[in-house]
Amino acid sequence: MAMSHVQPMLLILASLFFLPTLLNAIDFEYCAKNGNDYGTVTRIEVSPSVGSHGNPTININLFGSASKNISPGTLVYVAFRSGDFTGLLKTYNLCDVSTCNTESEIEAGTNFELTLSDVLYVGFDEEIKYSVSLRQKTLEEEDPIIKMCVDFKVPAPALALGSM
Repeated sequence: MAMSHVQPMLLILASLFFLPTLLNAIDFEYCAKNGNDYGTVTRIEVSPSVGSHGNPTININLFGSASKNISPGTLVYVAFRSGDFTGLLKTYNLCDVSTCNTESEIEAGTNFELTLSDVLYVGFDEEIKYSVSLRQKTLEEEDPIIKMCVDFKVPAPALALGSM
């Protein structure tokens, strides 16, 4: 029996459709047109923090590929937005959440992972979006400049899993 050319294509499309679910990946979008100067984000994973007491927290793993060198002085901001309100949840130094160190940068052309632990879980609501941004400090600007930024929603089960 001859195999149709359509069958392999349907299998590939179905595999791509279910792959993010199998990898525990979260859908995301870039915040603004200028949000990806440092490269591209390839995947975001969210999991509940283990052993967290009191306020529920989550861990966010962001995977990407650097198109420019990312210096050790870069800051990583985690925030949430609901309507017009934006709240800062946590700020990290890049080298505290990646494999860089104070003398070395994430080099252009390499893949990287940011491990953002114990981020406050603000609850599930269709309006709430989390945002992770990489910001470069400069001498000229008081506020760090956004060089990469992604928005995403955390699914409701993230909290339920953390309370088990």
